[in-house]
Amino acid sequence: MAHRNLLYLLSLKELRTRYKKSVLGWAWSLFNPLSQMLIFTVIFTYVFVAKPLAGDPSGLKNFPLYFLSGLLPWNFFSITTSVAMSNVQGGAGLIKKVAFPHEHLVFSVVAAQFVTLLIETAILVIALFVAGQNALPWLPVVLPLYALWALFTAGIALALSAFNVFFHDVQYLWTILSQMLFYVTPVIYFTDALPDVFVGRVLNNVANYGPTGSYIVAFHNLFYDGRWPTGWLLLQLAAMAVGIFALGMWIFGRLSPRFAEEM
Repeated sequence: MAHRNLLYLLSLKELRTRYKKSVLGWAWSLFNPLSQMLIFTVIFTYVFVAKPLAGDPSGLKNFPLYFLSGLLPWNFFSITTSVAMSNVQGGAGLIKKVAFPHEHLVFSVVAAQFVTLLIETAILVIALFVAGQNALPWLPVVLPLYALWALFTAGIALALSAFNVFFHDVQYLWTILSQMLFYVTPVIYFTDALPDVFVGRVLNNVANYGPTGSYIVAFHNLFYDGRWPTGWLLLQLAAMAVGIFALGMWIFGRLSPRFAEEM
């Protein structure tokens, strides 16, 4: 019970201090994805002069909403993994003085960022409704899928946070890798529009079968297309979430007893 209370307090601290002393507060959590949406929309529409594909079967043809339906869960993954590493490394004083499950430092970030994701998703659902796509019937599917995505993200964050205590290069390397991963994940492009050449086929396979790409495809199916992801895809996502989380917990559990002496 005491440990659960600590996790709650750590999560609350993450939420309260994230935009402390800022004038706009939580509005900043919306401005970041909106600014990215604006930039990529200009590039997609006016630089590359590309046209968005219609959602199947929704018929929606709106690049900004396609982009946001993938960007919001992607930002959850990217921000959570980066902040979790800093949280564990910055928690040296607490780790050295108090006996508690060290993984709570990671879980508190996951919980706080998950709240942000839910708020952003509410705005997205409203925007989709205005554009003619009613995403409300899909929320009972989206929420469990978000839970799997959070489990997957927590597993990655646990492993990275543990390694980063011993090798600080991990946080710098992850910054580069996450940027590369963003561009091979179908956040800014339509997989059906990829050319049938070697690079296009590789990107298509990464998008549909890669760990992050397959999740983003599922979110696009629900929000933009207005249809169920395939049963095989849902099974794949569940297996990845459980497997990665178990691996992350194992790595963190093996390394965390040595955190205090390394910090």
